[in-house]
Amino acid sequence: MTSILEHEGQFRIAVDEQPPRPESTRFKLGPIVVDVFRGAKAVEACDKSGRPVGLFIGTLIDTDRQRVIDDRVVFDADLSDVRDIDRFLELQIYRFAGRFLFILDMLGQRRIYLDANGSKSLVYDAAERAAAATTSLLLSPEDYRERFQADLYHACGVDRDGWFTAGLTAHRGVRRLLCNHYLDLDSWKAVRHWPTGQFEESANPEEEIATITEQVKRTIRALTNSGSVSVALTAGNETRLLLACCRDLLPKVTFVTVAAPGAALEVVRARELASQFGLNHHVLPYVRANPSQAELWERRTSHCVTGTNKTMHPSVAPLDGKVFLGGLGGEIGRGFLWLGSERSDAIAAVDIIDRLKLPRHLDVLAAVKDWFDPLAHHDALGKLDLAYLELRMSCWGFADSYVLPKQLEIHPLVSRRIYSAMLSLPAEMRRNNGMTTACIKREWPELLSLPINRYGDLRDKLSPIGRAVANPRSAMRKMRQLGLVALSRGLARLPKF
Repeated sequence: MTSILEHEGQFRIAVDEQPPRPESTRFKLGPIVVDVFRGAKAVEACDKSGRPVGLFIGTLIDTDRQRVIDDRVVFDADLSDVRDIDRFLELQIYRFAGRFLFILDMLGQRRIYLDANGSKSLVYDAAERAAAATTSLLLSPEDYRERFQADLYHACGVDRDGWFTAGLTAHRGVRRLLCNHYLDLDSWKAVRHWPTGQFEESANPEEEIATITEQVKRTIRALTNSGSVSVALTAGNETRLLLACCRDLLPKVTFVTVAAPGAALEVVRARELASQFGLNHHVLPYVRANPSQAELWERRTSHCVTGTNKTMHPSVAPLDGKVFLGGLGGEIGRGFLWLGSERSDAIAAVDIIDRLKLPRHLDVLAAVKDWFDPLAHHDALGKLDLAYLELRMSCWGFADSYVLPKQLEIHPLVSRRIYSAMLSLPAEMRRNNGMTTACIKREWPELLSLPINRYGDLRDKLSPIGRAVANPRSAMRKMRQLGLVALSRGLARLPKF
């Protein structure tokens, strides 16, 4: 049997009657059995008359009342009054921000819903009628080894910095539930429930920008009311947006930056922001994971993603026991996959694969095509937005949901209300980071005095030089673009390493 520590903060959902796992608490929802392990939070839900309707696992934030939910959730209707269950659930579940999933047992329907971006991820084995936080809670150690898809794992580059997309996982017969889909626990099939139509462009973009920043501020305020909060601070767009939304909460938050290899700009810019605007800021030293820590990290991701977080995650150990806020989700408002596309362009499934820099492996092609075909009624930009939201963020972004069980990691931009506002903005406003700039201008325009993602001086021309030592050919083109022709020619004569 695998270690209890491996499954801290996790859960298993099934329709069987296996004995409860050690260090877990069991909940029963009709035929559904839910085992919640130490470190995971469960919140029961009922209708207005007090009848149970399901169970939330994770952290729910009521942004209307600006508080974290610690007691029962009461849905705003009696079950006998519900006529359209799908519309009702959309309103009841997605009024919350935070990081959660919801297990429904109501009006003969048994389903699992994810939050707006699947930031508390779920894998499932339809044949065994079981779902869980990670694959090691679904398979025995022997099956975990035997069902491992080594060919697909290497084809997707997961041994480097790749990931599995479109519901694929590292194990045969195990799927990942994508955000905007619920898992039907009778048929054990994933069903899309959002969006129900095309994204309509807002006639009042300023109102959408106000919704984005107000929802972020309410989420952060709710968390500061319940504990110590640390906020990521880098040179990037999303953390600058978070900082802008913290303007009235500076005494209640600290800001952190990891001094990781290659993060010189992040540290410099964070320190400049802290000095200029009076932030309580800490630089965390880089700590590299040892082999056992890296191996445990991989199992807690179900061997579905790697990247730099695998090696650097011990660096954030000082944040154990605290709330950590990150900026994932903001890319949704920046048309991250558009690459100059227009709404009328023709987009095929293979184009999605290429833009995500995924391999044209037969399994990947089939999975992305299955995901893509029902979206024919969306225009090109809508398809690309959903691809980034579901095929990248829901997979690459949150396959590591359970690697740091002693920290409460929340991404305040992950919210149905925020995503709906982002996707309603005019395309011209979303291009070239227009949404981010508009949000910052609304909350704290002085923050834009320091450039985003660049130094703003000669260092921007010199920074490729350091990278060139490790990879001279890839640096030559960039330096030629910057006018450093003589230096790029010198690098061409460097020996290969």
